[in-house]
Amino acid sequence: MIHRAPRPRRSFTIVANDVICDERLSFKATGLLIYILSKPDNWRTNTQQLAVAKRDGADSVRSALRELEDAGYVHRSRYQDKQGRWAYKIEVFDHPQLSTVCPPPHRDIPHEETPHV
Repeated sequence: MIHRAPRPRRSFTIVANDVICDERLSFKATGLLIYILSKPDNWRTNTQQLAVAKRDGADSVRSALRELEDAGYVHRSRYQDKQGRWAYKIEVFDHPQLSTVCPPPHRDIPHEETPHV
């Protein structure tokens, strides 16, 4: 049985239950998404900062971001900054976005069996 404290009136985050219940996401990826969505618009961070914000390491944060990207909650694009260094712009969404990349067509080609002689 779950016992809830009184609901907070300020300093809280609203997240759609669909996001929390998305079976494609691990608890780790769900938690990271909720943490990022709790921040203000145009908040900036990187993998290293996220890794020290909680007890996960950088590899764990990177794998959660990949999981969120695969599910459509994160979109990363690579660019060069004014100094010529490569960086990533990461956009985070409240709901999964449709991928603009089409998967290769699936072909059901039966395999011929080699006759045994």
